[in-house]
This record gives sequence, structure tokens and C-alpha cells, in this order.
Amino acid sequence: MERTTDDFRVTVWDHGSGAPTPLTASGDDERGPGLGIVETCADQWGVRDYPYGKAVWFSVSPKVNGGEA
Repeated sequence: MERTTDDFRVTVWDHGSGAPTPLTASGDDERGPGLGIVETCADQWGVRDYPYGKAVWFSVSPKVNGGEA
């Protein structure tokens, strides 16, 4: 996690390869909707590839009185 004057960023790293795709959960699914939630709520998100895995990150910018900061 990183906080700057412009945004708040969260990065999660794993050993998997390839870019994840946002999914919509249905029924009793126990996995899948997390990135869809990130895509809906975050101001920006992306994936960085590394030799032994990837990092998925998202950022949100502060809002003031329902508008941009």
C-alpha cells in the first residue's frame, strides 16, 4: 500500500502468469468477483509482469464533497 497526495495505491503480487480478467460472480461461486469489484471502484488499475509472476495494482483518488479533490 502506498499513499501520496494524489492517490492511494494497493499492489498484490503472485507467481501466476498472464493478465487476469474481471469476472462477474454468479450463484455459489467462491472466486472470481474480486477484480470486477476493483474495476468498478478503482479510479485506475493494471497489471505489471515480472519474470516469476505478476503484480496487480489499483488506485483511488480522494474525493471532496462528492467531487474531485
